[in-house]
Amino acid sequence: MLNPQQAGEVWERIKGFITNREASINHEERWGTRRLAYPVKKGQHQFLEGNYHLTRFSTERAFNRELETFLRLDEQVIRSMVINTYSEEQLAKMAAAVRPPRPRPAPAGAPGAEGGGVAPRPGAAAPAGAPR
Repeated sequence: MLNPQQAGEVWERIKGFITNREASINHEERWGTRRLAYPVKKGQHQFLEGNYHLTRFSTERAFNRELETFLRLDEQVIRSMVINTYSEEQLAKMAAAVRPPRPRPAPAGAPGAEGGGVAPRPGAAAPAGAPR
């Protein structure tokens, strides 16, 4: 229900909120007005279209909840989604902190590698050429 000028003003206010928290905007896309996947009720209005924006920003200080609250309370924002993304190095560090790496199997011929480290099932036939 916003004209392009009003939508631009709302978007500038949101970008100002982000940059005032020492974040830098790395990427910005204005997708324009598009039909919503489903009707959205907000207050006494039902919306069938929305003005879409995609922004990627980086920050040292996390303020996701603060941003989500700001967007939820803004009457001119129908829906929003805030997602954290991490670099490959950060993901590797977080994964290592959650669980230790799995031990690698010993190479063939290494001490303790006889029999492949797997015990045969009880009642299973021995492989050909195996001592009985």
